[in-house]
Amino acid sequence: MSNITFKQYRNIDLFIFAALLLISETVTTYATNTWFSQQPVAISVTLTFVCIVMMRWGAFALIPAMLGGLVLCIASNASTDLYIIYVVGNCMSLVSLLWFKVFGKEGIRKNPFKLFLFVVSTYLFLQAGRWIVSLFFGGGPGAILGYLGTDIISLLFATVVMFLLRNLDGMIEDQKAYLFRIQREKEEEIIPEEEI
Repeated sequence: MSNITFKQYRNIDLFIFAALLLISETVTTYATNTWFSQQPVAISVTLTFVCIVMMRWGAFALIPAMLGGLVLCIASNASTDLYIIYVVGNCMSLVSLLWFKVFGKEGIRKNPFKLFLFVVSTYLFLQAGRWIVSLFFGGGPGAILGYLGTDIISLLFATVVMFLLRNLDGMIEDQKAYLFRIQREKEEEIIPEEEI
């Protein structure tokens, strides 16, 4: 970190997560469409990446939210209206940023119930966003059940991943706070005297 600025660090981090999302979402979408096309569920990693980036960088989670919708639509050869539904609708997942004002990021990371609440609410806001946008394209009130049911495995996957990552140092921690903590810990280290 000493040779790059905080902004460069953030941009590199966001680029890495965007690249991982692009690859993962492409693979899971193709797998779902190829092997599970007759099943009423889909597998997507977008929710997982939105939750991770939101914990690390806050509103920059807009990037994986929109990118995830875009990649899913491209990989599914979707119609124009679905591009708008998924890309724009996914943005509503960022309403979960409000939890940071209520509990704080550390409060969410350290408390299993709050972390679960964060993931589930992000999932619900994401699906609600898709449903609201779909109303402009003729979707009905009952369409929300379709969105919720189709992506239920994605919610389970995101929950498991977030619970695993909470135990890895810095993975779902606010990155500015994390870097300050690492720097402070380095400064507090006791340097042993050199033996003469």
